[in-house]
Amino acid sequence: MRAVRYRTFGLVCLIGLYASMHPAASTDRGDPAHLARQDLIGAWRLLRIEYSGPHGPIVDPFYQTDSTGIIIYDSAGWMSVHIVAPHRQAWEVPASRLPSLATPPDLQLKAAAFDTYYTYFGTWDFDEATSVVTHHVKSSLIPAETGLNYGQKATREGGRLIFTVRSGGKGQETVRRKIWERLRDG
Repeated sequence: MRAVRYRTFGLVCLIGLYASMHPAASTDRGDPAHLARQDLIGAWRLLRIEYSGPHGPIVDPFYQTDSTGIIIYDSAGWMSVHIVAPHRQAWEVPASRLPSLATPPDLQLKAAAFDTYYTYFGTWDFDEATSVVTHHVKSSLIPAETGLNYGQKATREGGRLIFTVRSGGKGQETVRRKIWERLRDG
């Protein structure tokens, strides 16, 4: 019996040592309390966006249902995000992007393209104590966002990365959850 206890203790020590040397192994259990900066690094595919208010699900004012996207974090602290609405209207590549040379139909198509695509890039940091990832926008499709900082709570559920943003006062709170799945090599 004593030998079994020593073996069990030894196994627990080895697992602990391995986990301390391999942080991704210790945080890849879906435990939101143990999310580390290293866990965010890589490319993630947007699975869905959930938006709800005090009375349940509501229409997201920013993104369309079934939008797709990708977010990339690198170890040097740079990030980029792209979110695309489904069923975007295609048209030929214009001869010019200058508004003065665009035809009225092209102007309408350009406006539709703007309304169905969102992107920005910048730097990022992660506060492991609060589990908040902050994006520091260097440039955006929407010029007014340049220089802004976007913080969102990051958790992991079943291997998926969940970003949650809460806004509004008591009784009027809205919650947006973006659910991401890691992209694998290939």
